Amino acid sequence: MKVTKYLAAAVVSLGFVQGAYAQQTRMLSADKSTDYGIAYSLPVTAIQVDVTATTTVRRPGPYRQYAGRYLGKADIISEASQQSAVAGVRVSTYGVPGDSKYVMQLKPGAVASVCVDEDGMLLAINTEAEAPAVSRTDVLPAGSEPDMDEYLKYVDADFLASLSSAKRAEMLAQTIMEIRESRLSLSRGTAETMPADGRQLELMLQSLETQEKALTRAFTGYEYTATETRSYSVIPDTVQPSRTILCRLGNHSGLTDADTPVGEPVYLDLSSVRRMEWPVNAKGEPKVLPKDAVRYALPATAKVSVVWRGNTLYSHDLQFAQLGDVFGLDPKLFSDKRSPSMALFDPVTGALTSIELVK
Repeated sequence: MKVTKYLAAAVVSLGFVQGAYAQQTRMLSADKSTDYGIAYSLPVTAIQVDVTATTTVRRPGPYRQYAGRYLGKADIISEASQQSAVAGVRVSTYGVPGDSKYVMQLKPGAVASVCVDEDGMLLAINTEAEAPAVSRTDVLPAGSEPDMDEYLKYVDADFLASLSSAKRAEMLAQTIMEIRESRLSLSRGTAETMPADGRQLELMLQSLETQEKALTRAFTGYEYTATETRSYSVIPDTVQPSRTILCRLGNHSGLTDADTPVGEPVYLDLSSVRRMEWPVNAKGEPKVLPKDAVRYALPATAKVSVVWRGNTLYSHDLQFAQLGDVFGLDPKLFSDKRSPSMALFDPVTGALTSIELVK
């Protein structure tokens, strides 16, 4: 399988939003200048895999050794660490133009039209069709790493002048106690200066809580989780069971490309490829391709799985044009002057989805 980076976002994110933009279509007809032929291509089916990973970051506070003495806390972060995990995957398929070109060959005077997308891929004959929307993954910014020096906003000049870590820790602990006493007094309504209304009281309590948390983290440490999403494009090119490295995930490197030397691999597995049955006639015999046949795909079905650390994160049957066969329709069906037919084709797999007389 061919693996390419379809979209890579090298920023931390809260998640991603799936969007799309519409493609343009064209109606093609045959004339003498084209030797009464209409050229088109069939799709190759590609997979887009959106991988979302979370990284939990833990950083010790600068006064962690005094947490037990001054705050009575034993459950603190004592060492820096980072731990990454795949939080989820989203898998979808889309069509890209294949290398082979086909021609709907008509006789002089015959009339038919072919609808293709902006890349020339077959969408319909004798009718218009909407081109598939091109998917897009938007990455949402999540903000920066928490400020480990935030507690310094709430200290006084004596703290900054002190050169003793033990003394600074004692001063921080004393400030925390004072904040707690102030919150308690405000909550009970016994503070010397009470706010004028409930909204002001709420803001004061929130401010005190923010200060206490910032000062406490200087003892207990800092922990936060960052989320990252990257998207990769995969084009299966074999009917044999296969496994390929989609990307890698490292505790410190995050999501990286498959060819990087660090991180655990996230695998994409392809298995259980099943071709469609070849069309048969009324006698149950395999049909023969008509002369100048209008080609379309008989896609094969394959099981696609995404695996990380032995855990299957996604497993589903998907259809692929390039793993199947190519059949065709008699072009006379579409150029018959009395009762021409129209047809629609799947833009992802190249399969014939419907055929009926032009209304």
